[in-house]
Amino acid sequence: MTNNPSPRKTRILVAVLNWGLGHASRSIPIIKALKKQNTVVLASTGRSLTLLRDEFPDCEAIDFPDYNVRYSRNSSMFFVYLLVQIPRILARLFIEHYRTEHLVEKHDIDLIFSDNRYGVYSRNAPSYLMTHQLRFKLPRRLSCFEFVSVWFNRLAFRKFQHIIVPDIDDSANLTGNLGHPQAFRNYSKLTYIGFLSSIDKKPTTEPIDILFMISGPEPQRSVLEELILKQVEKIPGRHVVVLGKPGEEKPISTDRNLDIYAHLNRQKMSEYMSCARLIVSRAGYSTIMEVVALGKPALFVPTPGQTEQEYLALRLNELGYFHCVAQHKLNLPEDVKIAAGRLPYGDDLDRINDGSKVLSIMGLDRN
Repeated sequence: MTNNPSPRKTRILVAVLNWGLGHASRSIPIIKALKKQNTVVLASTGRSLTLLRDEFPDCEAIDFPDYNVRYSRNSSMFFVYLLVQIPRILARLFIEHYRTEHLVEKHDIDLIFSDNRYGVYSRNAPSYLMTHQLRFKLPRRLSCFEFVSVWFNRLAFRKFQHIIVPDIDDSANLTGNLGHPQAFRNYSKLTYIGFLSSIDKKPTTEPIDILFMISGPEPQRSVLEELILKQVEKIPGRHVVVLGKPGEEKPISTDRNLDIYAHLNRQKMSEYMSCARLIVSRAGYSTIMEVVALGKPALFVPTPGQTEQEYLALRLNELGYFHCVAQHKLNLPEDVKIAAGRLPYGDDLDRINDGSKVLSIMGLDRN
C-alpha cells in the first residue's frame, strides 16, 4: 500500500514597499492569513525586510530593492525633490518587473500579492495589488493635475487581476478621495476589504500616559525624533518613545517616567499601544488604521511635504476623529491636551483584518 503524497501548497510571493514601516506592518495580517494553508515567500528591503523577517522567521525572505526614493530635509522642497526622481522611479519599475519574472521562475511562484509595488506582477502568476491611493495627492497649486495620477493608476492596474483597498466603502471611510475617487466608483477589479492592523489588543496591565511612535523616511524621521525628545520632559506622566529603527530592541534609555527604545517587535508594540492612554505618531495610513482598531485617542504629526499624510491629517481633523498638527507647529504640552479630548473613531470596528476577503479575491478560500 502506497501513501499518496501531500498536495503541493500554493507558493505566494508577498512583495512589500519599503516606505517607512507602514506597508510592512499592515501586510502582517494578510501574510498570516495567506500562510495558514500556503507557502509564503517574502520580498522587501531595508527596515521593512527586517521587520518581516522578525515577524515571520519561518518564511523565506528575499532582499528585493524597490525605488530607493530620496527625501529632502527641507519640507518645502519635498515634492520637487520627489518630482525630479520620477524618471528614475519609472525606470526602476521596469527593472522591478524584470526581476519579478526571474523570482517567479526561480522560486516556483503561483500567485503574487504586492503592497504598493507597481512593478511586481507577472505574466506567469496571477498578481494582486494592495493600495489605498487610487489618486495621488499633489500640492495645492498643482491639484488640477491630479487626474494624471488617476490615469496612471488605471493604466498600471491593467497588469493586476484585482486591486485591494484597505478601507471601507461608505461615508465613514478614512481615505477620502485618496481611496474613493469618482473615476473608480464602478471599477470592477476593485474591492474594499476593511481596515488592517498588525496590533493585537492586549489586556491593560501597567498603563502609560503617552506612547510616542516615531517613524517614516529619513531625514524627517530624525527631525521628529529631535523635536519629541526635546519636549517630552515638559509633559508629566509615564511615557514610552519608540524611535522606529528596527534591529535593536534593548532600551536606549529608561527611568521611572520615560523609556526610549530603538524598535519594538509587534508583540511588545501591541502591549504598549493597548495600555497607552494616548498615542502620538506620524499620520501614516497604516498607523491610523492601528489606532482606529484599538479605539484610542491620538495626536498625528504628518511628515512635512508628504502630501498623502498631510491630506489624511487634514481630513481626520475636520471630521473630528483625531487632533493633527504640522511638525513645525508641534507644541506637545498643548497638543496632547487637545488630542486627549477628542472621541476616538468608533465606526465599523468589526471590519478589521478580514483575511477571508483577501483569500476569496485570490481564489484561496478553501474549506
